[in-house]
Amino acid sequence: MNEVVHTSPTIGSNVEEIVVKNTHFLMWDIGGQESLRSSWNTYYSNTEFIILVVDSIDRERLSITKEELYRMLAHEVK
Repeated sequence: MNEVVHTSPTIGSNVEEIVVKNTHFLMWDIGGQESLRSSWNTYYSNTEFIILVVDSIDRERLSITKEELYRMLAHEVK
């Protein structure tokens, strides 16, 4: 931690495990392109929490982001 990380839009997905105070976190960075959204639910199994990063400057996509968040929250894991 305590480092500057330069980012770019995710194409596909990235996964990384970090350990904080002997607790392991497996973190997925999943691209938000429309073509990828239908596969998001494959990542929900055994998920403890979701961090949704929103580009608040991109006002045109805020309503899409809201719809996708509601879709995630309504998803039932089988």
